[in-house]
Amino acid sequence: MREALHVIDNELVKLPYSATDDEVNNFKKLAKKEIYQCPYCQARLIVKHGEERGLYFSHQHSEACEESRMVDKAEKKYTKQIERESKLHKVLIDIILDELEIKSKVNKEMFVNVGYKAKTDWKEYPDIYVKIPKKELAVSIITNVSPSDDSKLAQQIKKRHEYFLDKGVEPIWFIEKKEQAIEKDKSSIILWDAELSIALKTREDNIWDKLISNEVADEKFFDYFNYPSSFIERVDVRSLYYIYNNDEKVVIKVQRFLKDRVLKPLRAFLVNEGYELPFAEALAVEDGFKLSNPEIESEQRKAFQEKIKQKKESFAEQLRYQEEMRKLRLEQEEEERKRKAEEQDLILKELLEQRKGDKINTELNYNELKRLLKERIGLTQKEQMELWTRHMPKIGINNSRVVWELVIENNCTSFNELRPILENK
Repeated sequence: MREALHVIDNELVKLPYSATDDEVNNFKKLAKKEIYQCPYCQARLIVKHGEERGLYFSHQHSEACEESRMVDKAEKKYTKQIERESKLHKVLIDIILDELEIKSKVNKEMFVNVGYKAKTDWKEYPDIYVKIPKKELAVSIITNVSPSDDSKLAQQIKKRHEYFLDKGVEPIWFIEKKEQAIEKDKSSIILWDAELSIALKTREDNIWDKLISNEVADEKFFDYFNYPSSFIERVDVRSLYYIYNNDEKVVIKVQRFLKDRVLKPLRAFLVNEGYELPFAEALAVEDGFKLSNPEIESEQRKAFQEKIKQKKESFAEQLRYQEEMRKLRLEQEEEERKRKAEEQDLILKELLEQRKGDKINTELNYNELKRLLKERIGLTQKEQMELWTRHMPKIGINNSRVVWELVIENNCTSFNELRPILENK
């Protein structure tokens, strides 16, 4: 066993994993004076110390009671369950456990213990088990997520989450802050499978649902935020709780998002920038853990609505600007087309002037006609072939000038406009 009840004040005593020789000897002296006893069978406990297990309690002659053996067996299963976690995992558990134990001393109706000790017969264990009036909570922490184990971890989390629910226990998940990845320019958060699996649905999320539902009816809603929406079948705001050390104190960051993609990359729409909660406030017990600040939530919803208003105005202004630029571009293109047409007419006049004295041939040759038609009406290779094989034999192979004059007289801007004129010639 690793823990025991102090016989004087009935408080749970925790031995440090490592200790100096003097500290080890002192703990052993206390044990000899029968100050420690098993919390299950009340038998006297001794203190042992070894390289593998560190400092720990043991029954005399290692004859553990049945309850203790069940705890040891559960501890081994739990150790295997968390073997993928980082060293920070244990640190965070101890911090949360200490905070909850302090609260349980004030709230006598609150029971707190490590998960595998509270529920030795379970197949899955939370890191911490909490019982309050009318509710049981399973607190778990996720660290050390990597691409190689993300999908497998997500499946394990889903299985564990459903198991807790089947046991009538509400799962509460925290995740290491370093896993958070945000695209600010797209108002989005990119999630691990594991993160999406542990996202919770709280009372505050339901309030956000109502607000977002009124806004997403606008089909341009996500365009305002430059968010690349996938297919949001229904509004479903979820929350994640990131845990980390900030300025030498542990805080929880509350992050809410609108669930979107269920295929990688798992992108979701950020409904707010998130906010930090002091650790003690986040774990305040109401009907479960508080996990939010209603005043901040109200302020952020108001800020969100104001942001939408500003985004709409900015988006409308951008559309007006784009339309003005489009009209200007079309005007410039039309002016350029007219200029080229005038240049082509001038070229033709100059060419005919140069050939006035040529008694043998005063007509355009076909190559010159092709060049002029390409510049004037954008003649394509396919249209050129049609002109040569279908229309020129009827007009006359050497009558290129006739074709050009028809273009000028009818102010043709495309071969489609010229074609019926040629067919009626």
